[in-house]
Order: sequence, then structure tokens, then C-alpha cells
Amino acid sequence: MTKRLSIIISIIYFSFLVYPADIFAEYFVFEDVIYAKHADVPDSNLFLKGDMYVPSSQGPHPAIMLMHGGSWQLGDENFYADDWGPYLAERGYVVFSIQYRLSKPGGTYPTWPGCLLDSKAALQFLRGNATKFKVDADKIAVGGDSAGGQLAALLALTQDWPAYTQKYANNPFANVSTKVQAVVSAYGVFNMPSWWLWTKNPKFDWAPYGMTTFAEDFFGGTPMDAPAAYFEASPINYVRGSAKSLGNVSLQNDGIRVPWFITWGMEDPDVPAEGQSVPFVEALKEAGANVTAVPVPRVGHYWFNLGKITGQSDDPSDCYFDYKKLEHICTGATPNDYVAPKLLKFLKDNL
Repeated sequence: MTKRLSIIISIIYFSFLVYPADIFAEYFVFEDVIYAKHADVPDSNLFLKGDMYVPSSQGPHPAIMLMHGGSWQLGDENFYADDWGPYLAERGYVVFSIQYRLSKPGGTYPTWPGCLLDSKAALQFLRGNATKFKVDADKIAVGGDSAGGQLAALLALTQDWPAYTQKYANNPFANVSTKVQAVVSAYGVFNMPSWWLWTKNPKFDWAPYGMTTFAEDFFGGTPMDAPAAYFEASPINYVRGSAKSLGNVSLQNDGIRVPWFITWGMEDPDVPAEGQSVPFVEALKEAGANVTAVPVPRVGHYWFNLGKITGQSDDPSDCYFDYKKLEHICTGATPNDYVAPKLLKFLKDNL
């Protein structure tokens, strides 16, 4: 053995004694990071948590906070563990995938606006710990799919409004800004009364399984019972109020000034684009927003956080959602394969 090779082996051996075995990993995962404890959740001992994916390089890095879908009733922070969390972290983005309080079937525990307040607290935690997690505090995006897409839109459109940021004054980061620099929303629910009406349709996937709709569980009643809540939780209302065509009575909204990435499946039976994403994109454009719209052909719902990223470049084909495995399966390229390069360009250009 040459002297040079012996020195190299010694250095490698010493490195593994001093540093963890994953020293050469492209990113690190911090699981179950507690971002808040809110006393008005069902279990007073519940700590709200998220998983943090942090690139191993020095930073600071742009970041994106992700909120899962699940009709405000299902899901958790692990929903992005097999796709966007690792994928984006490997490419230089800190990803904070969070949980938030969930409603219960039958309308026994409505969670509006609690889930938005939780998301605000998570965003404050992320920015407040920017140095610890190698985050550039001036380059934070929010994103999500379905219910999470609605929450991401509302985070942007309500920014630092006191009604949503001052509820929990004892939070360590209660005074930290919740302004965001970009929004990513996949097949989000932007018009709550419209979506409630659609879920009453027998063609809706989940219609036969509950006495109440997901929206009724979320708000504690129908749009007739709680009209203000349905209005307040609909992102499209904030955007339409900022339409340029309104002239002098158009309402300024800082959320209109950030760039938006909106994607959806063109054959979505759960959140039909023609009633949600398409009019929302039109409203954003009418208000003067910078919008990247990415309709995905031949696919429906669930794919953004329950689908794979394989790196294939073809359009998605032969895709379906397996309800037993809770997995979006494709024989060829996946919807996320179709979206990924477009999303990376959007983030690179805007963060």
C-alpha cells in the first residue's frame, strides 16, 4: 500500500469517527419539529409539528413551507416525505412540511380559522428560526395541495393581518412577519361555497360516505348556516376585491404582488378546475398578479402529495389513484414529473 493511499484511508476513517455517517448526504431531515402548542386544539397536550428538510450545503437557502391536502380532515406532515421534501432539499431548498389541526366527521369539531392560525404560527416559527435551519428569511414561499393549496393562498393574501397573527400572543415568534415571497398551489379550493355545492353532487368521490360534507365539518354548517366563514375562507374573494376593473374602489392586497404557481389536473372529479383553479387564475390575472398556470393533462386529484417524482420527461399516462394504498400510481411518467421542471424554474426565478 502506498503512503498516499494510506493517508487517504486514515482521513476517511477519522472522518467517520468524528462526524455522523450521513456527512455526505445532500440534505438532513429533522422530524417532528415542534412549532407551536395551541390550547384550543382538542387535546390540550397536542404539540403542532412539522418535518424540516435542510440541504447539507452551507446556505442560507430559500425555503418553502408545505401544507398537506386531505379536506382539512385527513393527512399529516409525512405526506411530502416521499416526493417534494427530499426532491426540493436535494436542489437547495429548505422544506418545512407541517401538520395543522384537523376537523372531525359529523361537524363535531370545526377548525376554521384554526388551521390557518396554525399555519401562520408555523410560518413565524420557520422565519424566526431562519439561522438555525439555514433559511434565507427574505426568500420564503408557501405551498400545498387541495386543502393545503387553499391555506397557502390565504397565507399569501392575508400576510400580516392582525386578525390571523395576534391570536396566540404567547407564541415565541408571535411578532415575526408572515409575509411570503411566492405561492405554490396544486388543485386548491379557492371558492368554498362553490366547492360545498359540488360535494353535494352524487358524482363526488366521497359523497356516499358521510352525512355531512367536508366543508360542513370544516365550518360547522352549510353556507346558509355560516355565510361569513365560507366567504372569509375563500381566497378568490380577496383577489376579486383587488381587480383592476374596479378602479378607485379596488382594494390593495400585498398577496397580489407575489408570484403564483397554480397547477391542477384537467380531469379532477374532486376539485374540478373549471369551478376552482381556472377562475382563480383568471381573477389573479385580472388583479395584475404574476401567474404561472400549469394544467396537467389526463389526471385528476391527489397526485401532488401522494405521487412519485421519477425524473421521466413524458406527459403523464395510465395514471390512477389507489384508495387502499393511498397512492397515485402511473405506469409511465407521473404528474409530478410533468410539473417538477416547471416548478423548479418558477422557484429559481422568484426566490
